[in-house]
Amino acid sequence: MKVRELIKSFKPYEWEPSRKEIAEKIGIPEEEVLRFDLNTVPFRPEEILRALSEKLPSLPVNEYPDPSYRELREALSEYLKVDPENIMVTVGADEALDIMAKTFIDPGTLALVSAPTYSMYRITVEALGGKIVEVLRNPDFSDNMEALIEQSRKPETRMVFLCSPNNPTGNLTPQEDAVRLLESVDCAVMVDEAYAEFSGTSLVNLAEKHENLMVVRTFSKAFALAGVRIGYVVASRETIELLNKVRPPNSVSVTSLALAKIALEKADFFLSKAREITAERERFSKALSRIEGLTVYPSHANFLLVRFEKTDALKVYMELLGRGIVVRRLSGTMLENCLRITVLDKAANDKLLDALKEILGGKG
Repeated sequence: MKVRELIKSFKPYEWEPSRKEIAEKIGIPEEEVLRFDLNTVPFRPEEILRALSEKLPSLPVNEYPDPSYRELREALSEYLKVDPENIMVTVGADEALDIMAKTFIDPGTLALVSAPTYSMYRITVEALGGKIVEVLRNPDFSDNMEALIEQSRKPETRMVFLCSPNNPTGNLTPQEDAVRLLESVDCAVMVDEAYAEFSGTSLVNLAEKHENLMVVRTFSKAFALAGVRIGYVVASRETIELLNKVRPPNSVSVTSLALAKIALEKADFFLSKAREITAERERFSKALSRIEGLTVYPSHANFLLVRFEKTDALKVYMELLGRGIVVRRLSGTMLENCLRITVLDKAANDKLLDALKEILGGKG
């Protein structure tokens, strides 16, 4: 069977194992596995699921959804205080990335990432024959704006990918830095705000002012709908029109659209839960910092980046896994001997703290 040449040596996304696979491997019930590796929130949105159950009998599942997703865009317009014409709805944030790459990347052209960051940026670009240029962050994980601007001015550069708060480091791109980049280059600039509700900051208000800005958001994190797969892009009307040229017309299900709309009607509830999680993040971070041999980096998201100064992080990962506790392994420049840990509820977080103290010799 003939396949594209680049697929033969393509480096794919590293899938997380399922809860069932983990439970079977270490011999415990599935419900005892604690997932600190997914960056999802530790609660099910029961109230909106009940509200959906009332709507299900009347949902037109036998028909395709409105391809413009108008109702959800109008609800998002109220939530974000931007015009509906500045919004495009997608299947999670990842479809948004795919659409952007299809819009801007030709084979051989370049896209910049502020590294280390989310690996799907590389995958969407390289799958189309583009090339990724990693611009290393500063030692404090802030974006190296001078280098990004310099590289962006190359004629073959088509996109810059920023993530704020950044996954996996948790730090923000300050608005003044983003504006400086937007005003200094003529290529597309994507800002991934998947964790924006935890940081309380956003660049969506700049989208209509800067034609090259595209802000990507999602319902997967603070809105507790990761399994529903709903994302969206905020950009200028002209840029949304460009993206819509390659957007699939009916990829978002009527059920997902209904759930997202109900979630927005309960936005105050989800934002209050996000504030609870950020408060727990600060408590959890301080507790981790008291364990000898750990460096815990500041975070504006619902996860923490932790460096193990005296112990092999992979060994810690395996020890935790044997206890049914799953954290995120990391690799690459600037992430040596680091793990990423999602902030769950206090009981789960305390269980992880106790396990780490045992593994590291009870110090802390």
